[in-house]
Amino acid sequence: MTQQDGHRLAWGDIPVYDRLVAEMGDVPAEVSRAAAHLLRETERAIDFSSLRGWTY
Repeated sequence: MTQQDGHRLAWGDIPVYDRLVAEMGDVPAEVSRAAAHLLRETERAIDFSSLRGWTY
């Protein structure tokens, strides 16, 4: 992100970003959603509760 006149711009405020989203989709948002989904699935698949309090 860049600054202009002391105001921070959001990605959606940058015209080239809007064009890229229109052409390619919102890749960062898709990656974020996929990562969150994968984390939830991993937490369900792997039970680390027995390791709580475990030390080397």
